[in-house]
Amino acid sequence: MNRSKAWLRLSVGAMALTGALASAGTAIAQSAEIITVTAQRREQSVQDVPVAVTAFSAADLRDSSIGGVEGIAERTPGFTMTRFNIGEPQLYIRGIGSTSDSAAGDPSVAVSIDEVYIGRAGGGALSFFDIERVEVLRGPQGTLYGRNAAGGAVNIISARPDATQSFGEFTFGYGDYNDRLVSAVLNGPLGEGAAGRLAFLYQANDGYSESVPSGADLGGSSTWGVRGAISWDAGNWSFLAQADYARDETDGQARVPVVGPNTNPAFIGLIGAIRAGLNERQSFSDPSTFQERDSWGFHFRADTTFGDMDFTSLTSYRGLEFSWFDDLGGLPVPPYVLRVEDINEDEAWQFTQEFRLSRTLGNGAFWVAGLYLFHEEVDRNERFIVDARAPLPAIASGDVTFFQEATNQSAAVFAQLTMPLADTLNLTVGGRLTYDSKEIFARGVDNATPGGPFPGIPLGPPPGVAYPAGASGSESWTEPTWRLALDWQASDNVMLYASYDRGYKSGLYPSQAQSAVQATTALDPEILDNFEIGMKSTFAEGRGIFNLAAFYTDYQSLQVYELLGLALSTSNADAEIRGVEAEFAFQANDYFQFGGSYAYLDAQYTTDAVSNLGVLPYNGNQLTRSPEHQYNVYAALTVPVGTGTARARVDYNWTGDYFFDPSNAPETLVESYGTVDARLSWGPDNANWDISLWGRNLTDELYPSHIIKNLDIGFTVFAPPRTFGAQFRMRLGG
Repeated sequence: MNRSKAWLRLSVGAMALTGALASAGTAIAQSAEIITVTAQRREQSVQDVPVAVTAFSAADLRDSSIGGVEGIAERTPGFTMTRFNIGEPQLYIRGIGSTSDSAAGDPSVAVSIDEVYIGRAGGGALSFFDIERVEVLRGPQGTLYGRNAAGGAVNIISARPDATQSFGEFTFGYGDYNDRLVSAVLNGPLGEGAAGRLAFLYQANDGYSESVPSGADLGGSSTWGVRGAISWDAGNWSFLAQADYARDETDGQARVPVVGPNTNPAFIGLIGAIRAGLNERQSFSDPSTFQERDSWGFHFRADTTFGDMDFTSLTSYRGLEFSWFDDLGGLPVPPYVLRVEDINEDEAWQFTQEFRLSRTLGNGAFWVAGLYLFHEEVDRNERFIVDARAPLPAIASGDVTFFQEATNQSAAVFAQLTMPLADTLNLTVGGRLTYDSKEIFARGVDNATPGGPFPGIPLGPPPGVAYPAGASGSESWTEPTWRLALDWQASDNVMLYASYDRGYKSGLYPSQAQSAVQATTALDPEILDNFEIGMKSTFAEGRGIFNLAAFYTDYQSLQVYELLGLALSTSNADAEIRGVEAEFAFQANDYFQFGGSYAYLDAQYTTDAVSNLGVLPYNGNQLTRSPEHQYNVYAALTVPVGTGTARARVDYNWTGDYFFDPSNAPETLVESYGTVDARLSWGPDNANWDISLWGRNLTDELYPSHIIKNLDIGFTVFAPPRTFGAQFRMRLGG
């Protein structure tokens, strides 16, 4: 079917469904409860926000056994998440994301923790503990969130100290692969108008994969984190001071070569012989591989009122360090065709300051305005040791290190007004003016043959050339973004909206550049225009929720990365994205609830890309990490059993085909897959404890969690297998 005709029919169908439901009464959510969110910098029901938002309460996170952003992505329409490693998660919403690892690059999906933007992607994808809720805003958020929220925003809100009660909550768990969990929350008043809260998490597991040469585990990990917060009132002011620290360690990844239809027959035979009798979780990866991450931060919040205006100040400092040693080929020594060792160290710190003023007027209008400041320093060095054997050319071998020192700064002023045009009609107008600047000092060092003609992949072969003395570059951009939206309360139970949003992501300097010129030549910033219509509705006297959104996004200068051989190509390309998303939940009776979500996505490049390695034929290709179809369904049951209450929930998450690479090379294709997760718990009605059993990937589905292409081979890491476990949770006091 012609794409334009298909989109027209889909849009007409969506609008017809919207009109039908408007007359019947309908609405969204992850559960039948209506979650209060602060997506527009004020407390609102998620059903009153004219933005595509998926919200998860603390109960949702617990009942679905969600321990991090990966679980959120599985249950949010149009959201995918993959990981190169713990320091470089790759978040994509509606086909928009980034795989950039540059010290002077940025994610395309903004992650905030307690309203503090996290500049490095690896600093936001931390394990969840003591979380009040998570909000996922889909589509560009160029006014209130601004910086690098081109694809959307993920807001992680931790629980605040509660001055009304003293309690302690403790959780202990054990599962497959020696999975151990200990978490604790202590909360209590600290005098009049003051309270404190302390949360702790420790979780570790043995690896689910194996290094064939040594028999050692791969894929195992350990995490521990602590967060402390104090809140207090002083006259007309309220304050919150919070600090956190987290440490993550893994024993490396089990990467294996997977051949495709274009793989050289000689390589197919060689890999087949090497891997005879092995499964996908047995790898020749070096057993000494590892990943480590340290993340810490402090933020201070102050709130007060000046007359009829509310004032908020958010001050934050955060640090992040991560390092790894990765074997990117997973081939034995010897024999092998290609061995690639990737050794990296990153260190970053950031300071942010935001001031906001807001006011609700007598006619129901609400406005918010503010100033935002961001400063970040990043030091990065990455070393590649490549050993290539016949039939590959000897010049493919080498030992090179890339150094980057970056200073990234941003400043913005913003304002947004929502005002009633009639009793049931509101207009929202918002704007933001952002100034971004980036300074880079980069070096490419040939460790093996200094001064020689062939420094080795990925710095060479020619035209690559080492630049050990380094080179500097600086660039700045000033860009306006905006939001225009109308929302209409069509009935007591139905709200319809239409919006036009401009999104923006700053330019960047590429990493692993093959020359000083490339290292100091910035890519263009990304600009996108998003047009959306949507519906928020409830039905059956509030027991049901149904939400719908249809959108079209025109993307200019999308920043694209492709590994060609072992050289990283960086370029800009245009794209168009169309889609429809639906979410529903229904509380059938006091005991049974079911729901789910669905996303249709048509995301394609509309131009080729011109890169340092020539013209790349992207036009018509599917955007990376952009499945055409994606859905989640769940069923939850709450029933009295004996002297207590049992709760059961089952989730089925299905993801359609998608590619890891803009070339759409067949070895980067992830074929559709579905996973089943479940949780069963029971607790007595007259005691504050419960016990639960959980299972993840119960059908033991085999699917990739990451792919690197080279030589028409997909060097692949597979997701965890089926796992089970049990938890005991108790609460003292409160």
